[in-house]
Amino acid sequence: MRAMGTRIKTQKEKLDEQRNYLVVKDNALIQKAKYNLTANEQKLVNYVITMIKPGEEDFKKYEIRALDFARLCGIDPKNVYRDFRNMIDSIDEKAFWVNIDNRVVKLRWFNEPEYNEHKGTISLILDSRIKTYLIGIQNNFTEYELYNILAMTSKYSPRLYELAKSYAYKGQVDISVDALRENLMADVYPAFGNFKQRVLAPAIKEINEYTDIEVTYDCITDKGELVKGRLQGKRITHLRFYIKNKDTLDRFATYNKTVGKIEKRNRQFKGQLSLEFDSNGKLIDIA
Repeated sequence: MRAMGTRIKTQKEKLDEQRNYLVVKDNALIQKAKYNLTANEQKLVNYVITMIKPGEEDFKKYEIRALDFARLCGIDPKNVYRDFRNMIDSIDEKAFWVNIDNRVVKLRWFNEPEYNEHKGTISLILDSRIKTYLIGIQNNFTEYELYNILAMTSKYSPRLYELAKSYAYKGQVDISVDALRENLMADVYPAFGNFKQRVLAPAIKEINEYTDIEVTYDCITDKGELVKGRLQGKRITHLRFYIKNKDTLDRFATYNKTVGKIEKRNRQFKGQLSLEFDSNGKLIDIA
């Protein structure tokens, strides 16, 4: 029973709260892991990670409603329950690798997924082998609000954002093109020109537009020359990323822009987003 005087949160308030949930990861999981998830699959993984409560010593079983996730990200809800289950299946098939102390370890994201078709939910547990990267972290970690990645469409954007965020305290970092390509699992673009056009350009555009940091970069040749202009005839081996935290006003403006982008998508699906389930799993109308 609801306590006297306790106000029920509106749908908008719930979404704003969820969008500001913290994603917290050990930097090893960001800087040394290689995985190939779609943008929406990364959003789902990170959404689950935000459910870890401070002080928890073990992962719990988390229940996620497909329609809630669709609202949160601005995803077409037309076939959301089917697509949600397919997304879980896809993530389940994509084990990933982490380099640890000269060892390469294969890990998974989720265990024991259970789909409730009647309620339109998935219950799952994060794999216990990644607990060391997500629970009880004291040093060398990165945290950010979930909203930063929710409007992104390129699968490279969340990964590059996390990588840049993990080095933001330094202001700049040099990364080899080969290492970055491997980290982002963008081996389909071996030529630097294609890598720049298909991976770097869209990812940096979305990072600067939707997140709390600004990223630029310069190219470094095999001779150690810093190149700011034309790259023709030069062999690029490293990139120097410059990472700047946005100030409070810019972050506020970025948040509003990001949420506005998501809400614009949701308005396109008006009528489809009016479905809701009660505690017994019965379909009700909240529009």
